[in-house]
Amino acid sequence: MISQNDFIESLKGKNRLKEKYYVKSLRKICDIIPISFPYEKKQIKEFVFLSICRKEDFDMFKFSLYTFYKHSSYLPSKVILVSDGSWEPDEAKDYFPKSRLPLEPVKWDECSSYYNTKCPSLTSWAEKHIWGKKMAAILYFSEKYKVLFSDPDVLWFNTPLNEEEINNSKFKVTIDNSHNYDDDCIKELGYDYLYKTSEPINCGVVFIHGGLGLLSDEALKCIEYEGTHAGPFAEQTVFALMDRQYDNRWSMQQITSEISDIPNILSFRPIIHYKNMVARHYLWRLKWIYWRTVFKEIVFR
Repeated sequence: MISQNDFIESLKGKNRLKEKYYVKSLRKICDIIPISFPYEKKQIKEFVFLSICRKEDFDMFKFSLYTFYKHSSYLPSKVILVSDGSWEPDEAKDYFPKSRLPLEPVKWDECSSYYNTKCPSLTSWAEKHIWGKKMAAILYFSEKYKVLFSDPDVLWFNTPLNEEEINNSKFKVTIDNSHNYDDDCIKELGYDYLYKTSEPINCGVVFIHGGLGLLSDEALKCIEYEGTHAGPFAEQTVFALMDRQYDNRWSMQQITSEISDIPNILSFRPIIHYKNMVARHYLWRLKWIYWRTVFKEIVFR
């Protein structure tokens, strides 16, 4: 498995300018191409499609959701988009004015304030960092609903869960390309065993139902630590601790977070795409592949 840190170090500034202009151009083109979400002849399942984003990434959320609607055999009963604090709910409604989507824009503090007394460290963490806001949003909505969380830089190519998983699974996550956790938290709490797993956890896609009650004492201690520190990859560290208990993951071939094809821009070398792949998380400098894929998805329908 490729080490993300080593790979980033080896790339440094290679192709950076080329990627920047490629992304800027394709993003503008994709934004002016009209799309309509496919609803017909698809069953509605009782779960929430949840995401959180910045205002500048409304378009990424739109295309992530579009690919889900296009390729999944069923659709969510509700779509919830949580603000990171850079936009108000009315701004999201204005961005999707003619949409039939069951879209509900929500402020991040609606989620975090729920934990003022139940888990004050989570509220404090959310006030400090986007990863705390993401954690609060996922837990808050999963208190009541079955939740499929998707980062806006995820594109979908297949149905993510079968009927039994939707009905019975409490928690499912994806696999990362390397161990990307809050190292200081792990050192402080003695959670070094997270580095010894052969399948490190990524939380670009999470299926969850059960809220705060799902978390082990280890995971709760991690949230308590992050309430005052808000370290890097903090929410991923919490989900890695939860995975120890539930041991339920999409394979790397189902939802991939691989990054080895980053240098392939404007070359004839292949882009990663597995047979029957469910989704891909376009991490870091993979955005040029993200926007190339979006273009293909909306042009070749």
